[in-house]
Amino acid sequence: MIPDDVRKSEMLNAQKRLLRSKAEDKKKIAHEKFQTGDYSGAKLDLMDARHLIHEALQKVRALGERGSSERTIQDDIETLWRKILSEEK
Repeated sequence: MIPDDVRKSEMLNAQKRLLRSKAEDKKKIAHEKFQTGDYSGAKLDLMDARHLIHEALQKVRALGERGSSERTIQDDIETLWRKILSEEK
């Protein structure tokens, strides 16, 4: 039998990876929309990506990890958000 704490850790890791992957996909879609000039669509996708990466960071904290890859994605999302805001002006 697998101990419950190991099973919980594996489950959190799987959820974290899934959330991180979804956030990365949303970020890529937002970047494509930004390049085509669809700023409002890009912002909606970035808001979704922000939410997903926030959930992933909660899993990281629950696991006691640093979450450097999640923070990198979060930084990329914020950078793209600032680019969109500056282009909209």
